[in-house]
Amino acid sequence: MKKTLYITSFILTIACASAWADSNQPWQDARINEINREPMTAHFLPFVCEKAALNQQALPDVERFEVNTKTERRVSLNGTWKFLYSKNNDACPADFYQSDYKIDGWKDIEVPGSWEIQGFDAPIYTDTRYPFPPNPPYVPTDYNPVGAYVHEFAAPDGWDGMDIFLDFEGVESAFYCWLNGELVGYSEDSRLPAYFNVTKLLKKGTNRLAVKVFRYSDGSYLEGQDYWKYSGIERDVYLYARPKSRVKDFKLTSELVNGYKDGDFNLSVILNQPRKGQRVEVKVLNADNSVLFANEKKISGSADTLFAIKQLFNDVLPWNAETPNLYTLVVNTFDAKGNAMESFAHPFGFRTVEMKYGQQLINGVPVLFKGVNRHEHNPYKGRSIDVASMVEDIRLMKQFNINAVRNSHYPNHYQWYSLCDKYGLYLVDEANLESHGMMFHKDETLANYPDWEGAFMQRMSRMVKRDRNYTAIVTWSLGNESGYGKNFETIYHWTKQFDGTRPVQYEGGGYESVSDIYCPMYARIWALRRHVNQRDARPLILCEYAHSMGNSTGNLQDYWDLIYKYDQLQGGFIWDWVDQTFAIKDEKGHDIWAYGGDMGYVGVHNDSNFCSNGLIASDRSLHPHIWEVKKVYQYVHFKPVAFTPNRVQVINWHDFIDLSDYQLRWTVETDGKAVQGGVMDFPKIAARQSGEVTLPMQPIQAGNKEYFLKLEAVTRNEAPMIPAGHVAAMEQWQLPVDKIVPAMETVNGTLKSRRTKDALMLTGENDFRIGFSTENGEMTVLEYQGKNLVKEGLQANFWRGLTDNDVANGTAERCRTWQDAGKNAVLKDIRLEESTDKKLATVVATYDMKEQESTLQVTYRIRPNGVVGVTMRFTPGEKQLPEMPRLGMRMILPAEYDQMTWLGRGPHENYADRKTGAAVGLYSASVWEQYHPYVRAQETANKCDVRWVALRNASGEGLLVTGEQPLSVSAWNFPMEDILYRPFNVERRHGGSIEKKDIVWLNIDHLQMGVGGDNTWGAQVHSEYTITPRQWEYSFTLQPLNAETDAAELSHKTWF
Repeated sequence: MKKTLYITSFILTIACASAWADSNQPWQDARINEINREPMTAHFLPFVCEKAALNQQALPDVERFEVNTKTERRVSLNGTWKFLYSKNNDACPADFYQSDYKIDGWKDIEVPGSWEIQGFDAPIYTDTRYPFPPNPPYVPTDYNPVGAYVHEFAAPDGWDGMDIFLDFEGVESAFYCWLNGELVGYSEDSRLPAYFNVTKLLKKGTNRLAVKVFRYSDGSYLEGQDYWKYSGIERDVYLYARPKSRVKDFKLTSELVNGYKDGDFNLSVILNQPRKGQRVEVKVLNADNSVLFANEKKISGSADTLFAIKQLFNDVLPWNAETPNLYTLVVNTFDAKGNAMESFAHPFGFRTVEMKYGQQLINGVPVLFKGVNRHEHNPYKGRSIDVASMVEDIRLMKQFNINAVRNSHYPNHYQWYSLCDKYGLYLVDEANLESHGMMFHKDETLANYPDWEGAFMQRMSRMVKRDRNYTAIVTWSLGNESGYGKNFETIYHWTKQFDGTRPVQYEGGGYESVSDIYCPMYARIWALRRHVNQRDARPLILCEYAHSMGNSTGNLQDYWDLIYKYDQLQGGFIWDWVDQTFAIKDEKGHDIWAYGGDMGYVGVHNDSNFCSNGLIASDRSLHPHIWEVKKVYQYVHFKPVAFTPNRVQVINWHDFIDLSDYQLRWTVETDGKAVQGGVMDFPKIAARQSGEVTLPMQPIQAGNKEYFLKLEAVTRNEAPMIPAGHVAAMEQWQLPVDKIVPAMETVNGTLKSRRTKDALMLTGENDFRIGFSTENGEMTVLEYQGKNLVKEGLQANFWRGLTDNDVANGTAERCRTWQDAGKNAVLKDIRLEESTDKKLATVVATYDMKEQESTLQVTYRIRPNGVVGVTMRFTPGEKQLPEMPRLGMRMILPAEYDQMTWLGRGPHENYADRKTGAAVGLYSASVWEQYHPYVRAQETANKCDVRWVALRNASGEGLLVTGEQPLSVSAWNFPMEDILYRPFNVERRHGGSIEKKDIVWLNIDHLQMGVGGDNTWGAQVHSEYTITPRQWEYSFTLQPLNAETDAAELSHKTWF
């Protein structure tokens, strides 16, 4: 991924040479990628007959990928294995693979799984650096743990005469394996399967499989992704048998032609050791399994190894992410007597990917990629994920309007591709090739090392060969952040020659590299403008953007305003989808998310919480910023038609479908309550077109209330992954209403004042009292009917618990003057003014802000019934001051006032640059529910455009705060101190460790700056969402509440 370059040179001297091995070992030799490994082929799973293959495809997702021993010649070797951890290769028993080696005392380990997560050593999280000094191809030999695995199994009966293979789907980082004491082979590339033919080594009865895995190898230099570094057998292990005469490979292309109406079907079936008289049958089935096409070939002899079919299908149903129509390819093989040997079924779609007019076209349409980057991660097992989590990821993506995924930064489990074919997601398939850590080496890249060309080619070509038949893949990626050089050009040209149906991209070479798509990461908005202004021959699609670390993902709407405007901007892939954190307990037993350094320490620096950039948490619970993504990515847009109260322009930003699957739900709300509304059909609006809707709204009478129109596109029927009634799109705007200025409320009773050396006290009606300290001007008493509502009174506040973006862009240093500015303001004067009728008292506290050379004034206007109007005025002097993180006041209430209701944006938190996905409405929740436990504790819970907020106790008593203009409000059950930033080397703070305290901390702000999101290594909040330290003034009113009080009605009363 990304980031700031912490340029450091590792100087490797003769003195440290003993820590590195010679290159005569495969795991230290870039030229050796495998020993005895089978050539890669397209993925497919053969069954004993066609019916079995189709029945397996029809099973629910979680079941269809499970091994079916009744209809497959395949067994899983997953489970509990024996394991021995050694610090390095020399410490590992050299002969443990022997069949008679005693493994008494060895530990149990679960396969698949990383050994560090199972208590052997510790995982290491690094972003850009390798976990060792770069000296390719060598890796340390003093600390380079080795895992020795032993597993015993019996081969199934009935496999006589067949070829039998071991399948390791993914082992990190390099491994040898032996069967019954004999070497099977060796393999590198942790994210692609390694197949070995073990026919001659397998025996009847018990077989002993031994595997030796190296934590580091020369392959580690190409696996420097921004992710945890751990090791082991991390994906499934299988044993399977195939007839000697069999389908060896197949290559399928199924593009759309003739105006993207017809399907051009091209199939090559490659056979292994065919025999005369055998027969190969090919079928293409419709979605209902009816036969659309069938053809067969009778084998003429052993050289008859190719069955090629070219067929045109008229008027096919196209595949795209919106309508992922699939057909099924069935390939059956029969022996000379007509007996079924094997069958496999492969769902596929007809679709075309083209590069034309400076755009990437899918079926002739320049689609917008509303994408995310996705690491494979489980909060308990790391990389070893299951199908259920894949299905959940797709469900959430579909419901949050995400249509594309970059498989960052390696080939995924094979099941993922089938699921994306089925449910419709565009995929960028990326080679397991990242050498980011080479930036700390004098050569900076491996891309110009001739000895590494083969490793580059293996990683790219094997991925393409395995995955080429999946429809969802629309782009190949050469890798990530590995510099640029000849090796990349070599694998680019190979890929274009091998598969001419998809574009190939690579970011690492910048603007001039070989890449069909200009795919920068974290390009700023001005860079997007530059691209469209120079009219490059390629589209710009951001391979990474909107870095969503912690409280982030600000100004996403600004990016997409530009993307919707210019046709060569085709979207991008947010970094990233899911946090790569682990579920653990802190020392007090709280559930926290572990980040770099929390999972143990082995002498290698960890990059703290840089692994937590997700829109969702590791357990797939939602972070607040995903709601902004849903809104910005939505496919149905609404705009008011100028000068009309009830006409709405509807823009269909779908690429292929009309709006017939949705209904329009409209609501007019005031005070958060619906007063008008209805549900209606959309007119016929084709993809990428617009139309108008006239709402049957009744005229709104003039008054002193605001009215909002909310429009929602709601799914009409249940669809895969999306329920009926799902809100797919939302927009809201304030309606123009003639205003009537309300009359001033009648005030009963009078105020009495008393001043002492330490305090200024006023009393009114119904046991109302308010008091101020003459030492600091703070309100010390706000008492209604004998209950004091304040633990600490209003105090100016210009700071916030720094977000991850704030920390990275230097806010702590640049804006330090504001951290204690309110607390350190020195009272210059406090004065009391009383009206002659004693119905209004005004307390003015004036402060000197010496460090800022500014003046602060807080004015309290007080009525006898307990209504208090507060105005804060900030006046800067001549001193140059940085932006303010916050401009407001805070007060602390007793903990009992923990039920919060507000009229403003919600229900989730929102900020100045991240609020389009939060509609203005009436919301209620407890104060504790306001808090979102980010991985690292930081600013949280803000609500923008708040008209009023009420805090009540269980009896309904409490306090109402009404803004003279919309406020930013948040409330916590802890002091801000608890979420202030602490450097990681001082204190490792976790959001889950925050404890509920006996307070309610209420922030009543005029403004809080945005959270930013361009990146988390220096980009500041966009200027339009910051707070310039000019003269500011804002006001709000405090009023008491009882159980019978209607807070909304009370908020409309005018007292001053």
